Amino acid sequence: MSRLGSFLVAPRLLRRPWALSRRPSSVSIVTGPCAGLAGSGAAASLCSGPAAPSLAMEELLSRSVPPLPPYETREKAPPPAELRSAEFMRSYRALEAGPPRAELLTRLAQDFGVDHGQVAEFSAKVLQAREQQREPGALLQAEDRLRYYLSPRYRGLFQHLGRLEGGLRFLLELRGDLVEALAARHAEGPHVREMNGVLRNMLSEWFSTGFLSLERVTWQSSCEVLQKISDSEAVHPVRNWIDIKRRVGSYRRCYFFAHCAIPEEPLIVLHVALTNEISSSIQAIVKEVPPLETEDMNKITTAIFYSISLTQQGLQGVELGTHLIKRVVKELQVGVVNYTLGFCPAGVPPFF
Repeated sequence: MSRLGSFLVAPRLLRRPWALSRRPSSVSIVTGPCAGLAGSGAAASLCSGPAAPSLAMEELLSRSVPPLPPYETREKAPPPAELRSAEFMRSYRALEAGPPRAELLTRLAQDFGVDHGQVAEFSAKVLQAREQQREPGALLQAEDRLRYYLSPRYRGLFQHLGRLEGGLRFLLELRGDLVEALAARHAEGPHVREMNGVLRNMLSEWFSTGFLSLERVTWQSSCEVLQKISDSEAVHPVRNWIDIKRRVGSYRRCYFFAHCAIPEEPLIVLHVALTNEISSSIQAIVKEVPPLETEDMNKITTAIFYSISLTQQGLQGVELGTHLIKRVVKELQVGVVNYTLGFCPAGVPPFF
């Protein structure tokens, strides 16, 4: 017998690990990138052999991406079943981050985009209507048909995902993965870049300022929010809880945008220091500990916007920073009586 720690193991069993338990031959053990797909409805048999992950992904996408209905019946076409969109969410999250998800996104972009044959057909009809100088109504209808068929099929999937509970949060995760895949070159090509742009534009509409609420963070805010604010600080990292308490305490302000469908989830965070002068050093703002006293509004003449951080990579390229700064300026003008100057140092990243 061989001793391993406090356990005794028979050498014969170590040489024959299959003797410990024998699984029925009818059970398929699915590992690797298609593990999540098998549990979500894709047949386990598709996940055996070198082409298994590709087949499982193709099956999942074929079920999940709704077909583009004919132009004439587009208004009457029934929406796809929510179960299929929910299945796509579960299956996608079951995939490992990195190349497996990048492969699925690449297939989605390449195989479920625009039907170029229909685009060519209706482009020709637009040119024909223009050359024949038909009445404006006929030309406009031909253009509307062309515009309809220029919409990629995966856009329909994104639209239906956005309507599900938790769908917007999922789309943020998906686009974050897409941005990372493009940066790491796990996903490449014009189709992937086009899908990234389509999803970015859709998120720009869903996360427009009309759907966003301005929230102020204080030491009385929930621990979850304080932790997220601390973790997301990209300009001047938060060192400890004392540091975050100081950044939301006296003579300091911290604001973030939240979406009505994702409450208590900071999307972009802005830190402000209220002082009586423009500081000559950003380090003095970050490291200097203001006195633990009640704010004297009469001493405040300057608001220094010293840090802004985007917390969701999926919102990269979506215009949020400028809107947040403008909203905070208005908030300070109302709440701080002697506020006269807003100053934004070079430490603020230029992504907004």
